[in-house]
Amino acid sequence: MRSTRVLVERVTAGVVGGPRDGAELSWGADELTYADVFVVVREGEAGPGPNDWEVTVQTARAQRLSPGEHLLRLEAVDGSVLTGRAVVRFSDGVRHLFRGDGALEGYDQL
Repeated sequence: MRSTRVLVERVTAGVVGGPRDGAELSWGADELTYADVFVVVREGEAGPGPNDWEVTVQTARAQRLSPGEHLLRLEAVDGSVLTGRAVVRFSDGVRHLFRGDGALEGYDQL
């Protein structure tokens, strides 16, 4: 098993389903105090499984985040872009944790 942590400078989270379907939140470098994506690749696999990645976001100011599934777009410090569906596991307004719920597109380009 191997793991990778990628620092992120911009996060866009689009709501999937429900009454707010399609609504987006976006945090840029000036609004983030920290953001990363942590990826695990299991022995014998070429990439992460659907639940083998998570995203941690900390923001400078509180912002309510809808529970449920979100389509994430992650722009890394190195210029790479990762996208995938994830579920909000925790949010207190400034700290948000998403757990992967599908393929993490772009990982093979890291």
